[in-house]
Order: sequence, then C-alpha cells, then structure tokens
Amino acid sequence: MKRSGMGLVAALGIAVLALVGCAGNEASGMTASERPVGPETALSFNELSGWSSDGQALALDAFRRSCTRILKLDDNAALDPKTDSTLYGRAGDWRAACQAAANVKSGDKAARAYFESHFTPVRLRSETSNSLFTGYYEPEMKGSLRRGGIYQTPVLPFPPAFAAARTAGKALPTRSQIEDMIANGQLDADKLALVWLADPVDAFFLHIQGSGRVVLDDGRTLRLAFAAKNERPYTSIGKLLIDDGAIPRDEVSMQTIRAWLAAHPQEVRPLLRRNDSYIFFRTLQADPSLGPPGAEKVNLTPGRSLAIDRSLHPLGALFWLDTTAPIPHVDANTPFRRLMVAQDTGTAIRGLQRGDVFWGPGADAAEIAGRMKQTGELIALLPRSLVVGR
Repeated sequence: MKRSGMGLVAALGIAVLALVGCAGNEASGMTASERPVGPETALSFNELSGWSSDGQALALDAFRRSCTRILKLDDNAALDPKTDSTLYGRAGDWRAACQAAANVKSGDKAARAYFESHFTPVRLRSETSNSLFTGYYEPEMKGSLRRGGIYQTPVLPFPPAFAAARTAGKALPTRSQIEDMIANGQLDADKLALVWLADPVDAFFLHIQGSGRVVLDDGRTLRLAFAAKNERPYTSIGKLLIDDGAIPRDEVSMQTIRAWLAAHPQEVRPLLRRNDSYIFFRTLQADPSLGPPGAEKVNLTPGRSLAIDRSLHPLGALFWLDTTAPIPHVDANTPFRRLMVAQDTGTAIRGLQRGDVFWGPGADAAEIAGRMKQTGELIALLPRSLVVGR
C-alpha cells in the first residue's frame, strides 16, 4: 500500500530515565526547545499543541502491532532496512519501549504517561513550507465471484506466469498490455480473477488505494489487500486531466475526478490506460475494525497509521502530526493533531514532511481522503536513550 546508525544500547535506557525528567533537559541547563539533536531539535511534550487532549490509547494499540515486528529484530538491525537515516537508531534502541508497551494499562491517560516516559519529541530539520499531508482509505464497491451482467471488470491475483517472468529478470507488461492479454485470452481472467467488479472506475481507485472491501451480490463482504505490482511507472490521472485542461489544478480531488469520469464514459478506458502501473491483489481475513496490512505487514489503524517516505523515516516509528483535515459536516480545515505510527508507504510519498493518513473504510473516510491536501508538520518521537546519547 500506500507507503540508520548505531545509537546507545537499550540497556542504558533505564539509567537515562532516572536522570532525565519529563521535559528531559533541566540537568543540562537548556530548555527542551534549545537542545540540539544533530540538525534536529528536542522538544518537551508541553510544546506539542493538542498533546494533552489526544486519544493516545489508539496510537498505543497501533504501536504495539509495530512492536511485534521490531521485537523480532536483532538489536543491531536497522529499524527499517530501506531507511537511510541515523536519527532513529537501531532496533535495540526501541526494544525497552516495545517491551514496556505490552504492560501499559488501558485508557488514554496511561498511554500518554507511557509515551512521555519512553520517548522525546524531536523537531525535524526540514522546512515545513514544503510539507504535504494527504489521505487514503479502504474503498467499498460492488462485485461478484462470477463474471456476468454488470460484473465485467476483474481483480487479479499475481499470475504465476508473471511471477516466473519476474524471477527470470524480465519486465512485466504495462496496464494496457495486461488488459489486452485479458481481452485476447492470453490471461484467463475467468480462471484467475478473485472477484468481478461492477464499475471499472472502482477497479482503478482500488489500484490507487491498494486495498478494498467488495460487497458481493449475495451480501457477503470480501476484503482485498495488495499482493504485487508490475513495477511500471505510475501516472497520475489527476495530472493528466489537468494537463488536458479537463479539470483546473486547484479543483482536482478524487471527487472531481470521479465526477469527470462519470460524465465522460467513452473516455474512461483510454484515459486509465495511460497509467502503466498495475496492481495485483490477494484476499484478506482480518478484524473488520482494522485496516489491511500496510508495508510493515501489520494491520493499519484508521486515523493512526501513517504512510511515510521509507528512505527518510523507518516503518514502526512514531510521529506527532500537526495539520488539518477536511472533516465532513465540520470544517475544511479542522485541526488534526494526533500521535501516528509509520506503518505504510506509497509511490507518491516523497519527502521529510510528507505523509498519507489512513482513514479506514466508508463514505466519510473516502470524503476526507479524497479532499485532503494539507500543510503541517511531522515531529518524531524518539526513544529517550537516543536523544540523551547524542
């Protein structure tokens, strides 16, 4: 879906906690906002606007799922092998916090005290003027396990022939080539398809979001999760519509794109085929209150899981996100200040101050995710031993 060097060993964490108070810096004579952490700056939790009113219990639940992965790593292993940053230390630097997370009592107050005891907020060096925070969701659509009537658009698993070609180092076909292979029988969609959808536009947005819930014609719900992709470049349909003069740049959203496609049914297929990227899926059995697995391979938590740029931030890391969100029936710029867990990534998520909030399933989630294009700031929460040891 959408979306390091050696620090002090975790064993030093207990000694550090005994020396450092909640603000963490009185012994050095500096205030929290004055202490440098390389090019970054340590803060106190009091400096995080909205911290005391956030519902951190949900964030703790999400973080515990990340900890199941982190605790399996060797202490000297990178928190995320795809992250080129020393800021977040090694897996061992997170071990004490992850072990303690399992024993925190229920409720927001206990969760808040846990995070304050084990972590220090750190302001990142990036200019927030270049920030961008968007949203994604788990779309819902109509489908059938059998082809027929309105159900003519297949959702495919990763074909065995494609897996063999990838193993042999061969490039996989583009979207248009795959669709042509289905049409001429080179790919037997009737045999391969996981499900058949009623709307090709739904299928396209399923590919963009990377997961979805399909309400079958017999009333059951089938959940789909990302399985593989053809590794071809992704082309934004919104950008194509802007370039073609179909939708003004400042009006582009998922909603306006859908409206344009509905008003121009003859142009849907040629437009969608201009995007070479193609996504393959697998069926998913999961708690309906949780999202599908993200890049970290743990189930996403609506409103708490964040897709980040993995080259800059590791999966499993904690962030305080201070931004706004277009909450339906409230305000287009409702303050959105929450503790988030980096559990996913995405092709379009690039930059230190770039994030994609997972909103979950349903109409409200789709409305928010489709319109969310906000500025804001990510502040990292690092294990306190890492900050003190710098």
